[in-house]
Amino acid sequence: MFVGIERAVEILRSNDDFYILTHISPDGDTLGSAYGLCSILQSIGKRARVLCADEIPKKFSYMFDTVDNQEFEADTIIAVDVADAKLLGDNIKYVDDIVLCIDHHISNKDFAKNTFLDTKAAACAEIIYDISVFMKTPLSDKAAMCLYTGISTDTGCFKYSNTTPKTHMTAAKLLEKDFIASDINYKMFDLKKKSMLMLEREVIDTLAFYADGKLAIACVTTEMLKKAGCSENEDLGAVTSIPRQIEGVEVGVTIKQKGDNHYKISMRSSALVNASEICAFFGGGGHPRAAGCEFFDTVDNIKEKISTKIISVLLDKE
Repeated sequence: MFVGIERAVEILRSNDDFYILTHISPDGDTLGSAYGLCSILQSIGKRARVLCADEIPKKFSYMFDTVDNQEFEADTIIAVDVADAKLLGDNIKYVDDIVLCIDHHISNKDFAKNTFLDTKAAACAEIIYDISVFMKTPLSDKAAMCLYTGISTDTGCFKYSNTTPKTHMTAAKLLEKDFIASDINYKMFDLKKKSMLMLEREVIDTLAFYADGKLAIACVTTEMLKKAGCSENEDLGAVTSIPRQIEGVEVGVTIKQKGDNHYKISMRSSALVNASEICAFFGGGGHPRAAGCEFFDTVDNIKEKISTKIISVLLDKE
């Protein structure tokens, strides 16, 4: 059931002992939202913990110190930045008990008992900030740092089309707190391990172009990860961006291997194409300019299915 901010805040205020669930392959927004909210709840006397089914990339480890490590059995389960229960990974065992989902994806499946959805928000962390304001809860420096991370990463450091005037105003409020935003943005967007550079080189070699260069598809296999020295839980955000960075490309797709004949698709598009609608066609979803889905098939078949669908959409736009 979709609810407003009043009901969401009522749930947060009237309950205790929270598990805050993130999505698998955690990014800056799901983690920033989770740790930011965890800090807010702890500041008003609640017990709260963040749970992620996947290993959290090392570059986000500074968030661990923003909350107290509390051990307890949850009475209240909530999820942040999770559009579909299947994105909970092993934490899907909690799905029937999720009392609140806070999200900004238009593709949200409304799997929780209550869903506070704001599709106009550039990031889920932007919604968490709105909640803190509505609750009139003082925001700590550490919580602000987490929420800033979520907003910055989900907007590509404020470059993506989802960035709004409100996004900038929220970020400005967060920047009034005592943390160094330039350090966060350096870690998120500029700093790279040697292994990641090696992987990017491998990925570039897989690029295939369709529709007169309007569609570019790249692949990341487990063998490529091993060769480059990257872990299977590596944050591949920079790699995912490669196809769309090429001049003339309207839709960029990265096919990432997760297991035998199991692949996750990351799609980025220009304003010409709605990536969320294309991914929804294959059972996924996301944002109009950034979305994803998954396949259990061979790479060749996946390329054929995706390219056929995207080319048909591109032809309709001509």
